[in-house]
Amino acid sequence: MLEKIMNKLAGPLTKVAAFLQTNRYTSAIINGITVSIPVTIVGALATLITAAPNPDAVTKPGNIFYGLLSAWYNAAHGGLGTAATFINNVSLNMIAVYCLLAITYNLARGFKHNVVLDMITSVMCFVCVACTFDGGLSTGFLGGRGLFCAFLVACLSTSITEFFFKSGFKIKLPDAVPPNVSAPFEALIPMFVNVCVFYGINAALIALNGNNLATNILNLMKPLISTTDTLGAALIYGLLLNGLWIVGVHGGNVCNSVMSAFFLMNLTENAEAAAAGLPLPHILCTNWNTFGLNVGGSGNGIALCLSMLIVAKSTHLKTMGRIGAPAVAFNITEPLVFGTPIVLNPYLVFPFVVTPLINTVISFLLMQANLVGRIRINAPWVLPGPIFFFLSTLDFRNVILWFVLVAIDTVIYLPFMKMYDNSLVAQEQEG
Repeated sequence: MLEKIMNKLAGPLTKVAAFLQTNRYTSAIINGITVSIPVTIVGALATLITAAPNPDAVTKPGNIFYGLLSAWYNAAHGGLGTAATFINNVSLNMIAVYCLLAITYNLARGFKHNVVLDMITSVMCFVCVACTFDGGLSTGFLGGRGLFCAFLVACLSTSITEFFFKSGFKIKLPDAVPPNVSAPFEALIPMFVNVCVFYGINAALIALNGNNLATNILNLMKPLISTTDTLGAALIYGLLLNGLWIVGVHGGNVCNSVMSAFFLMNLTENAEAAAAGLPLPHILCTNWNTFGLNVGGSGNGIALCLSMLIVAKSTHLKTMGRIGAPAVAFNITEPLVFGTPIVLNPYLVFPFVVTPLINTVISFLLMQANLVGRIRINAPWVLPGPIFFFLSTLDFRNVILWFVLVAIDTVIYLPFMKMYDNSLVAQEQEG
């Protein structure tokens, strides 16, 4: 019965996943956000330097930890801290610009435009609607707050350019003129129209309600942004992300295509709050998938692997446990997911989908009560679990949380893995 239901769901869900991954605009946005990951990691390293705790508030003089914390604290409040603040400003605090360029690049390549000219056009349009020059260039929307405006500008400006090129409204020079000379002239009319369109929209909005386009987009998105930072949203995200795996669809690719922009914005605001010494406002941030949901990869890969190693008597699961262990140590579960297999496996549906939801409730409520630290740094998700949990939050309590979650998940997995293993042993004996 369960297998029939999953087979019926597989078709429509696969179509949705294919649309999100092949649609020109959603694909460009997803790739643009993905390309920005190194930028957020550079900003995270800078945040790590400036987020030094006061040693007197953590420990007492006379031990090695006090000396290390003192050195860190003094560095953060000296020349190294000044450099780290500058690096943070040109990385996380300009993330919207980098996403804008990356999205425009992907769209321009798809349309076969001159990529550089399209990128210049999108930057000009973005500055028109997100910045002012009163007393210097304003930078408030160059970071996470300007992400959704950057998405709109990149998609719309490139589409306007495509409309003019497709319609033939461009300056056409003789074929004898080299392409590097003719391309700027061909882009002149689309570029001019783009700037006029965005400037006109921005001026109209300022006259209407006193806010530029970037502010209006942010105000429009605020209810949705606040909704996506709730326990309900976290549970829906977890249910879809791992439920899709059951029917053979890569849950991360589908769900993160929608949620990654919200998570990235929340991360940048948490990093800004941490740098200013303020309470962190958000719980759901970049890497929530690996932190508060899937410990050790999709479906809690570490618990999946440990339960195999503990109870397996079948040759298949013994082999998979040994093969999967090195990968799940770095939060990579594809060998286990496809080798177990998880897809359409009625024995492991429950633990694979439910244990991440249990993790979500525990992690979210503990963070909400400030009993463990919230995510402030985009640590590389392939780091081993305890290291990843600490570097993401700079809170040792989260290391304890990692071990607690792994223990709970493994206990839940054991009886289901035992039933599956018994079925495999019977098949091997018959074979």
